[in-house]
Amino acid sequence: MDIDRYLGPGHGTTALVTSHGLTVADTAVRRAEVERFHEEKEHLAGKLTVRWGDPDHVGLQTVRLRTGTEEIPEPWAELSLRVGDVYLWRAEEHDRWVALGVADLDPCDEIQLLLVVTETDPP
Repeated sequence: MDIDRYLGPGHGTTALVTSHGLTVADTAVRRAEVERFHEEKEHLAGKLTVRWGDPDHVGLQTVRLRTGTEEIPEPWAELSLRVGDVYLWRAEEHDRWVALGVADLDPCDEIQLLLVVTETDPP
């Protein structure tokens, strides 16, 4: 994967992989797919770790809770509503944060492997 094409100014969220038809799937099928997406996340995280070192593993539940009472900057507010936790790297040479997570919190949405690149510091 050519990560450099995502490292431009501002922030962006890219769905690297998206499920199809799981919003109406049996819960066991959805659970199995969630596990597969997390395995893909681990595989890609290994490649990014080679480039930027060990990531921080950041839970987003407290950020999600804080969105109800304070202004959380994007892309972190939206990400916290979709993803339970992310791997987070600081791409110093680009002055960006790179986050990788699985959007699986809403059973009414498809599952997605998300790559987020942003200049905005995590809250």
